[in-house]
Amino acid sequence: MRRVFLLLTCLTAIVLGACTGDSSLPTATGKGSIRTINAIKTSPDFGFLIEERLIAAVSFKGSTGVARYDDLDYTFNFEVLLSGNTFATRVASQFLHVIADKDFVFLISGALTNPTITLWEGDERTFDGTETVFEARFGHASESLGPVDVYLAAPGTAPAIGMEVATLSFREVVPAVDFAEGDYVITVTAAGDPSTIHYVSDTIPFAPRNALIITVFDADANDTAPVSVRAITAGGASSRLADVRFPPTARFIHASADLGAADIYDDATLGTPIVTNHQFGDTTADLDVAIGESTISYTAPGSPGVPLFDSTLNATAGTHNDVVAVGQSGSITTSNFVADRRSVETIVKFRLFHAAANHGLIDVYVVDAGTAIDDVLPRLAQLNFGFPSLTVALDAGSFDVYLTPTGDKTMLLAGPVRIDPVLGDVIDAIALDTVDPATAEIRIIP
Repeated sequence: MRRVFLLLTCLTAIVLGACTGDSSLPTATGKGSIRTINAIKTSPDFGFLIEERLIAAVSFKGSTGVARYDDLDYTFNFEVLLSGNTFATRVASQFLHVIADKDFVFLISGALTNPTITLWEGDERTFDGTETVFEARFGHASESLGPVDVYLAAPGTAPAIGMEVATLSFREVVPAVDFAEGDYVITVTAAGDPSTIHYVSDTIPFAPRNALIITVFDADANDTAPVSVRAITAGGASSRLADVRFPPTARFIHASADLGAADIYDDATLGTPIVTNHQFGDTTADLDVAIGESTISYTAPGSPGVPLFDSTLNATAGTHNDVVAVGQSGSITTSNFVADRRSVETIVKFRLFHAAANHGLIDVYVVDAGTAIDDVLPRLAQLNFGFPSLTVALDAGSFDVYLTPTGDKTMLLAGPVRIDPVLGDVIDAIALDTVDPATAEIRIIP
């Protein structure tokens, strides 16, 4: 009994000592903000993790939302799905001691499989609701540009040495500065050379009580301008600030077998056609169009007094748009959407627009060349007439594309059509009617 009593006494002393002594564990005193910006223009989405827990995914020119963590030590990890893999690969890790009330931004740049992680550090900004200023930091995330000067000035003010608000090299950011609310134009030039202009914004009304990171990126195939600028909010939203010198574009696709040849106008006065003698199956080059809402009129070739139908295009600054004429007699219209042309180095992007009016819901099969579709599922199921499909990610290789009515493999509408893509390709296809209403045609859009 005495031994048991002594043992219990010792255990009690140890427990009490652990409870009353100083803990070796760190104690948090506040929280800091964490987010990530992706500057690799050919990348798929990056997974951003704190230790082993996913925070968010981040696309090119995008930012994750702000996550706040205790002011302790963490390892942040970056993962990406590489070509041919089923699971994401960890490509970078970054240790960080979070500091209370600080804003930490990880910038991902460089090579996809071995990216450079650059830390942009600032202070969290809070507003009491009475301020008439906004806060701006300026960052350089364009690998293709050399050093730049950034100007933030009243509309009509030409850039001049000494007026720049930031001079930046790639991966740099400047400390935050307050500016009075109001209308401004952002101009980006070569450093020390205001005559070499890389980018000019439209007039932007900056509201008070916002904290922004205005960041210069490389453009991609979705941009009409050679340089892209985004305003990234304190919450992580990334907004396009289009270059005013480069209007949006529209690519017109004639996909209505009943329409016949047509001229196309983009003004209500029917002054000069932007497309003449547009034939079934034709696709135009990208044509400049106005920002905002425009009336798109189709008329008989050479006869503006013989209207065929009108539609509306609402084009956002800096975007490429597809305008597809679809439908049968009495119900012809256009289907308009913003194209996704950005190349991703790890996949092939494939999308199909269903413009075959003789057919209802269709299934789209994309199989290895020479493979029957009997024992495979469609890559795109129940595709509605008049709409583009979601984008399918393919590997490089040789594939056959087939169309069938939804749920019916016994009736082949079209195919096989052979495609031989390589990684980074973007393939837009369209399903068209043929003279035989029981079939359709698959055409690759140039």
